[in-house]
Amino acid sequence: MSNMALVTPFTVGFQMVRRQALFVTLLPVVLLVIEALVFGLSNERFLSMMNLFNVMRQSAILLLVATGSSFVILVGSIDLSLGAVATLTAIATALVVRDYSFGLWALPVAMAIGLAAGAFNAALHLLGRIPSFLTTLGTMGIFTGVSTWLAGGANVVFSDSSIACLASGRMLLNIPNVALWSLALFLLCSLVAARTHFGRNLMIVGGGEAVAELSGVRVFAVKAGAFLMSGLLAGFAGFLLVARSGTGASRMGDDLMLDAIAAVVIGGTALSGGIGGVHRALFGVLVITVMSNGLNVSGVNPFSQIVIKGVVVVLAVALLLDRSKIEFVK
Repeated sequence: MSNMALVTPFTVGFQMVRRQALFVTLLPVVLLVIEALVFGLSNERFLSMMNLFNVMRQSAILLLVATGSSFVILVGSIDLSLGAVATLTAIATALVVRDYSFGLWALPVAMAIGLAAGAFNAALHLLGRIPSFLTTLGTMGIFTGVSTWLAGGANVVFSDSSIACLASGRMLLNIPNVALWSLALFLLCSLVAARTHFGRNLMIVGGGEAVAELSGVRVFAVKAGAFLMSGLLAGFAGFLLVARSGTGASRMGDDLMLDAIAAVVIGGTALSGGIGGVHRALFGVLVITVMSNGLNVSGVNPFSQIVIKGVVVVLAVALLLDRSKIEFVK
């Protein structure tokens, strides 16, 4: 009598889950390889060392914002105000450096503003019991309005060598400092998410708040922590954004929100929450940045690039969304 594996609905379901997990893991890698081949063959400048450093510099700010966004998305919420928070901190940084000569002391100011913005979002969402989508959609407008008011509707230009060196210098192997800072914070956040109780609780809460409560997880504290991390990293991103350019401009962080959410989803973190991880944001960011860089190098119209990004986001959500976890369309 031959030995035959017992096939049950459980084993079939388990195999489907494994195949889906493998697909989600490999998709961003495959996309990145395809982009490198297409853009590398179409333009030899794309694979040059100079352009590689450009990709590092261009991806740094987005990596910070996407890392913060990952915390919020993992718990099943969303933060649409990240770009506005980055703009607010950038404007505030430019003002305190220009008017009060804060120098590098502007960094803790920027991070404090980002942390306060995250706390404000968390309070409205958790204490006011307002869906995170509506909460952060509203605060996005608030933060944008405050930024414009602080700047007086004009650009805030400053000059400070210490801040410029922090973002634009090259301390190690000719790699832009902004990329080094971003990568260091990304690795730290990935470690926190993967190796701490807080990080594990993010996944539990994202998998189902009712089950998490029954398991003894403090859902309120975990979700508040996710929004605080999101705001803190957006604040640091805003500081680096303005430090790199030396100019604070209203709406300078507008593109970050869409790109960050796209990067998180493409990296393999589900919008429904509980699936993925902070570490996955890196490949998503690289897919978005390499795509933008390659399109620029190839001379594609900027408005067409926006359309292409939108298509990529829709396709990524359609492919990676776990519909079994969604009881109704929000």
